[in-house]
Amino acid sequence: MNQKKRWTQRILAVLSLCLVFTLASCGKAQDEKEKDTGSQSAAKGRYTEQEIKLHDTDILKPADSNSADAPFLDDLLLAMKGLEDGSLRIASANGIFDSDDKGESWVSWAETPQELRDDLASQDRSAFFAISGKGDIFYGMGSEQRRYKMVTADGSVRTVDPELPQTSIEDSGSVNIVRNAVFTDSGDVLCMDDTNVYQLDGETFSLKHTYGQETAEGQEIQGMAMYACVGDRLFEFSSDIRVLDDGSLKYENIKVISYDLQTQEPEGEQEALSSFLQEGSMDFSILPGADGKSLYFVSQSGIYRYKTDGTAIEKIFNGSMGQMNSNSFSADISAALTDGTIFIPYYMNEQGRLFRYMFDTEASLQPEHTITVYSLYDSPNIRQSITAFQGRHSDVMVEYETGMTGKDAVTRSDALKTLNTNIMAGEGPDVLILDGLPISSYIEKGLLMDIGDLVEKADQKEKFFDNIVNAYKKDGALRAVPTGFSIPVLVGEQSVLDRIGSLEELAEAAEADRENRPEVSHVLGSMTNSTLLLTLIPSSSPSWMAEDGTLDEERLTAFFENAKKIADAQNAPDSMEYSDTESQPFELSPFMTSAQLNTIEMGYTDSHMTIGNFMSAEGLSHILSMAKYFGSGGYKSTPGQSENVFIPLSPVGISSKTGSEETAREFVSFLLTEGQYSSAAASWPVSRTAFDGRLTLPSNFPLGMTHMESDVDGSVLDLEMIPPAQEDYDALKEMIKTLKTPAVTDEIINRTVMAEGVKCLSGEVSVSDTVDAILKKINLYLAE
Repeated sequence: MNQKKRWTQRILAVLSLCLVFTLASCGKAQDEKEKDTGSQSAAKGRYTEQEIKLHDTDILKPADSNSADAPFLDDLLLAMKGLEDGSLRIASANGIFDSDDKGESWVSWAETPQELRDDLASQDRSAFFAISGKGDIFYGMGSEQRRYKMVTADGSVRTVDPELPQTSIEDSGSVNIVRNAVFTDSGDVLCMDDTNVYQLDGETFSLKHTYGQETAEGQEIQGMAMYACVGDRLFEFSSDIRVLDDGSLKYENIKVISYDLQTQEPEGEQEALSSFLQEGSMDFSILPGADGKSLYFVSQSGIYRYKTDGTAIEKIFNGSMGQMNSNSFSADISAALTDGTIFIPYYMNEQGRLFRYMFDTEASLQPEHTITVYSLYDSPNIRQSITAFQGRHSDVMVEYETGMTGKDAVTRSDALKTLNTNIMAGEGPDVLILDGLPISSYIEKGLLMDIGDLVEKADQKEKFFDNIVNAYKKDGALRAVPTGFSIPVLVGEQSVLDRIGSLEELAEAAEADRENRPEVSHVLGSMTNSTLLLTLIPSSSPSWMAEDGTLDEERLTAFFENAKKIADAQNAPDSMEYSDTESQPFELSPFMTSAQLNTIEMGYTDSHMTIGNFMSAEGLSHILSMAKYFGSGGYKSTPGQSENVFIPLSPVGISSKTGSEETAREFVSFLLTEGQYSSAAASWPVSRTAFDGRLTLPSNFPLGMTHMESDVDGSVLDLEMIPPAQEDYDALKEMIKTLKTPAVTDEIINRTVMAEGVKCLSGEVSVSDTVDAILKKINLYLAE
């Protein structure tokens, strides 16, 4: 009977391929499972995380030795393998390297043949790379015309010809190729093409067996199967896949079956694994152990270990205690040693980094201190800060809590009410990341602790921009501190800058420009109404807050009258309107409002001015380059209804009802010191010391004459990009010292102003109706 394959099959994380298994959610059952970390009787002993410094070695040496860029780990790191003698071998584009002290030191493999060195250095880079426990290497070069080579542990090289069946596409004439491979403990090789797994003899590379599942022709059930090789056993993870009404996938009937690679016979279902995966609520990558007896499951939740000769799955590392909590790990080139030490690469801050997970007999079984950090939305930058902090404080568990997950029906209003209730009851978080939260209200209600002494102590080390960190100081107490900031700026010709000092004068200048130059498409670059409003809000919003805690109707009306004049003069393009979603944070300074982008848009539209957010050295270079393009120009604080405004980013505070004050203070102190250097946030740091480190352009920044083309209408611009000089950086620092007013970052206020305001700028509703709608919604919110 004719059979048709209905399964997608591939080797899972065997040595050089990461396969992620998306599982059905089980909720509480999985949470309870995660709490099981093995025996609780011993006071000490647990897995801890340490970073392996590879960038001081030749392993990740850039191909271009003159480049200052950190190399991409995926471009250079080809494979890792724990060898039988307990050492670790890494294959990179720069050679083969071994470590017998768990990554502390590295030596080049003395037996590396010249032919292999040449292949690694070739532009025709390796398509796959497999290492055996004995140190043998099997790799493929090229794309469709693939060449295969075998390097034995003594350094000898031979070309091999794997015996693969013809491609499953009948009469296609194409040649089947190996996509990936792994060694078995007995020396055979498992190879994968697009659909199947083949067991080949390790000497002759002749076909021994094909692994796969088939369903009858016409059967509607579709599924997937994935594989992991441990010792001389092959584990097959299979699942039916059902497409739900919302387009998501549901994995059902998850089963794990093992095969004996000596006999190629199935050994039956591994029920413990099947049950574990059936109940799972995360995505797992699977890493085989070098001892031939272990399977490791890696997810953002942590690392789980399954002994293939047992029935238990234990959680050996809690993801919230390390870098994997940031969800930036890549298990495709991970490795485990014979003693259970695990190496996992990550991609953070635009560079590859390698971390080691090793059992430490002296580490406390459970962290001695626990704090909860809260933010309204999940943030990779916050997760990164948490994991960096825990990397330096192994005695602390930081639990990260978010008000809105995007996976439920919780609204911002619901989240804020729940948070406020918990704080008042003394059951709230210890540390609050205040982005989007009503900071002024929390300060007024005494919900935040005075941390002025903490900031003063950190200032002795970091030399803060005092005006920025003290922006929320009131009645001698400092209860919230920005950890970063951006600057709303007006960029343009000097003659334009000189005559604009207020929002009203900005509107007059826009109208005059439109009248004098009716032929130009836009007067502020290719800025939509939503982007225009987003850039105007920060420099005026502080003035809207009346002393009684409500919004000032007169000031809000004046704002929209002038914003409407600017929008009419701008003649905004119809495309690329800013979209706001319930489950995503509202950003006052996204890239779409950056000075780096908007100065280029000026050039495309022959505009004489624009507004945007200034938050990087690259932005300064763009501003200076456009100033030179004009012949005379520069930047200044965006004129608004408030003066000298900055946008506070990731302000932090400590709950006045915390029961873990000392640990909470340590975490906030970290954010203001070491955290100023490790943060990947696109903003200026509040530390002047860290700020100086951000004043260097990336080595790949396109200096010199640069030809650019607009994505909007195809307009072109030839602009000479120039680097800032020291006097430019000095002038920037002097300008920062004048900033004194934090923009309103309360999400409810800003989202309401945006939602109603865009309709006003587009002419759908009048200014008075817009203001009435905003006042009705916001004053009710402020009164709660």
